[in-house]
Amino acid sequence: MTVNFKFVLKARAPDERFRKPYISKSYFIAMQQQDVENRLDRIEKRLGYMRENIVDLDVVVTEEKKLLGKSAENEKSGNLVCLEEIRDVRNKAR
Repeated sequence: MTVNFKFVLKARAPDERFRKPYISKSYFIAMQQQDVENRLDRIEKRLGYMRENIVDLDVVVTEEKKLLGKSAENEKSGNLVCLEEIRDVRNKAR
């Protein structure tokens, strides 16, 4: 089913056709304030999401320092195994 719409512009007076629409200043200012408030709300939501989901770098660095310390201890005590030895054992098992 196709519906065709026709819009007909009827001018009441010759000058009304070219009249510009005007908005009162108070309404315009209220619209701008609402737009600013909406933007601030979106920014606050984004910041909240970022606070919840971004990893704290200090936690990561301290974990890495702990792992590095354990690795150094294992190296001194001779508990480390060479990667080539692990590969050789894996290949022999195949």
